[in-house]
Amino acid sequence: MKMQRIRQSVFALSTLIHLAILIPILQMQHQEKRSSEPCITFSIKTAVASQQEQPCPPEKPLPVKPERPEKVPIKQKTAKSTEKQIPAPLTPAPSSSGDSPPLTRQEFPAVVSSPAIPPQETPAPQSGKYLSIVRTRIETKKHYPPFSRNLQHEGTVTVNVTIGTSGAIISAAIIRSSGYASLDKAALEAVRKAGPFPSPTAYGLGQMSISVPLVFRLI
Repeated sequence: MKMQRIRQSVFALSTLIHLAILIPILQMQHQEKRSSEPCITFSIKTAVASQQEQPCPPEKPLPVKPERPEKVPIKQKTAKSTEKQIPAPLTPAPSSSGDSPPLTRQEFPAVVSSPAIPPQETPAPQSGKYLSIVRTRIETKKHYPPFSRNLQHEGTVTVNVTIGTSGAIISAAIIRSSGYASLDKAALEAVRKAGPFPSPTAYGLGQMSISVPLVFRLI
């Protein structure tokens, strides 16, 4: 039994060895046959792709018959309505006497315009100059009261003066006191003694009111 199994195994091994040798040989022969056969390739091109489509010729338009406009009867206006009646020019009647002179245009004397008189320039008002004159005259009439000097009173008095067109003083009033009655009284006396002032009309001014500050200070 052992010998029989050994023989069977040896036989199986030998068949396997033969098969292992034969299979590669058969594969090589099969590949040689395939390489020797010519390869046939087919290329199919559609006729639609190769042929260019030709455009269809445009259809000829049918001739259109022009429509005939309907004749509308036009009523002609009569010559009497269209023609404007132009009045005949009036011609002067011939004079009976042939010695009358022909009519001429009436001549008027030429008007000579007189040369324009340039407007006279009015002098500009000199309020600053006039105010300086008034202040200077009041300052010259100002006197320090001895009573206030002894008590060493100092201050500024503002006086409002109204001057008429003739230069006369219309009114004088204190609008700001110095705090001392003696100094306020001295300021009013200086204004009254300074008047009358020059006429403001000579400086291009009318009646005017000015405020004059008077300073009382010990030196």
